[in-house]
Amino acid sequence: MAVWYKEGVYGELQTEAAQGLRKLKKYAWTAGEDIFITSVREGTHSAGSLHPLGYAWDMRKNIDAVMVDSILGPDFDVVDETNHIHVEYDPK
Repeated sequence: MAVWYKEGVYGELQTEAAQGLRKLKKYAWTAGEDIFITSVREGTHSAGSLHPLGYAWDMRKNIDAVMVDSILGPDFDVVDETNHIHVEYDPK
């Protein structure tokens, strides 16, 4: 399957975040799912957001947030927002 980007999404992810997205893509391929990225660096985000630094992305909720969290592991925060899933590389 594929990773799709919403029109207007721009900016590259930092290496660690991009590696996480690749892990998620590998899962999506085996599960027959697509990944729809709705935000990377563009747009307005909350104070302290890691989006402007390239360590976060938002995606549609077609893959369960609990599954995303289990795939990415403890170095990622996965938040099930009202209308999307927020994912950020934020090791403790």
